[in-house]
Amino acid sequence: MVRVPDEGDESRRARLLMERVDLGELDRAADALSAEQEAIAIYRRLAAASPELYLPELATCLTSLGVTLSELDRHREALNADQEAVSVYRRLAAASPGRYLADLADALINLGTTLAELDRPADALSAEREAIAIYRRLAADSPSRYLADLAEVLVDLGVTLTGRGQTAEALPLAEEAVAICRELAAASPERHRAGLAHSLSGLGVVVSALGRDEEARRSGPAPRPTAGDGP
Repeated sequence: MVRVPDEGDESRRARLLMERVDLGELDRAADALSAEQEAIAIYRRLAAASPELYLPELATCLTSLGVTLSELDRHREALNADQEAVSVYRRLAAASPGRYLADLADALINLGTTLAELDRPADALSAEREAIAIYRRLAADSPSRYLADLAEVLVDLGVTLTGRGQTAEALPLAEEAVAICRELAAASPERHRAGLAHSLSGLGVVVSALGRDEEARRSGPAPRPTAGDGP
């Protein structure tokens, strides 16, 4: 008699597959792709019966699949995975915003990257702006938890947009990131020094692309530790 796998067996199988992907045990992207596809098939079945338990796992796998497909230059397939991940996270965030809004924002950023690869810059920017709006909302509600994350998203997106030639959109993001990081570093220098350095470097990239080389030289260097600061 053939034994039919129960829910626990399938869940463990899917979890082990994704652990191998996450730990880098699969050297080739094609092997990671196969593992992700099998895990997604399992989580689809499980989520159909128990969405509250398995939709988050499905969304995580879809995000991972989108990254792998992008690494393989299969951007149209990555777009399908990214769009489904966003759709699942929207559903989860609608029910539990405190738990899943940040995940939705990150999925939107991934979607924007894929759309840009497919030469859809306007759609990419729309997704990325929505992600920033979500992080603004999170930072407004819980600045101690999300303000630094907002700054990181702003500076990284600023650099990304600069790479696409969208410097006009990039500059205000990078400038805002620096302003946030200066405020955070003033309150807690040791904790936020690295974030300030990162934001200044990002602003330097943007203004350099705008041809403002002198301002870029002033913005780019990391702040030096002051006397009494730790290593």
